[in-house]
Amino acid sequence: MDRKEMLYKMLLIRKMEQKIESLFSRGLLRGTTHCCIGEEGVPAVLSDLIDVSRDYLGSGHRAHGLSIMMTGRPEMLLGEIMGKSFGMARGLGGSQHVYYKNYFTNGITGGMTPVMAGAGFALKHENTDAIACVVFGDGAMNEGYVLESFNLVREMELPVLIILENNGYAMSTPVETVNPYSSFEDRVKGFGLPYSQVSAADFDSLYNTLKTAVVKVRTSRGPQFVEVLTHRFCGHSKSDKRHYIPAERDEYWHEHDTIRSVASKLSEAEVAEITAKVEARVEECCQYCINN
Repeated sequence: MDRKEMLYKMLLIRKMEQKIESLFSRGLLRGTTHCCIGEEGVPAVLSDLIDVSRDYLGSGHRAHGLSIMMTGRPEMLLGEIMGKSFGMARGLGGSQHVYYKNYFTNGITGGMTPVMAGAGFALKHENTDAIACVVFGDGAMNEGYVLESFNLVREMELPVLIILENNGYAMSTPVETVNPYSSFEDRVKGFGLPYSQVSAADFDSLYNTLKTAVVKVRTSRGPQFVEVLTHRFCGHSKSDKRHYIPAERDEYWHEHDTIRSVASKLSEAEVAEITAKVEARVEECCQYCINN
């Protein structure tokens, strides 16, 4: 793992999303978006571990980070949101319905889970170590088709990595008000799925946990489930003012921010250099999309 590269990637996601929010305020974007500010860790790590030229990856409405990481070109995401022909879906899908090689998203909560189960079924019958991976939030854990997919990938022993980004809220609903617990270990183990949990507050642990899970799926050709405890510093969508988030929760995660976890392992000069590089890249991307 190259920490400087990981910091660059996470800062690129965060500053791109902050730019997207500012473009809305300037009237340069229409519709809505669902940002992942605070949840940059999983997309950055998966960019190191998943190759969408051969692996399959599915996600949902909060997928800006993955879209930037899988394409390597933030212009393709911003261009898509702006309705440009060079966008990920030629400007027709907005921020929720995009694709790139074997990477796909849609706006249905957990909707790519059965699709990635199907991809895993196909890969099971090929002589390859390619895998399918799906990423969703805690709101998806009460969807029937998601739970049915858990049963399928376990009983059929499919090479599928399931990643739950548990930020504690399904839109504005606290996870503990609709579940008898705040994490999902018991439910996942009830399906017989191998389960791991990690906090995004410790980036090194996040990286190593996801890397171990990917290797297990590639080698065993069976499923793995990783629950990532995380937080979003933005609302569910751009119009959400986040009044339901306790101040102490925000304070905790500002202190334990994933980006801060990586930056603390680097020198101030290295962080400043990476930050400047990211800011220049974001401005370059923005001007390209506005002018083309």
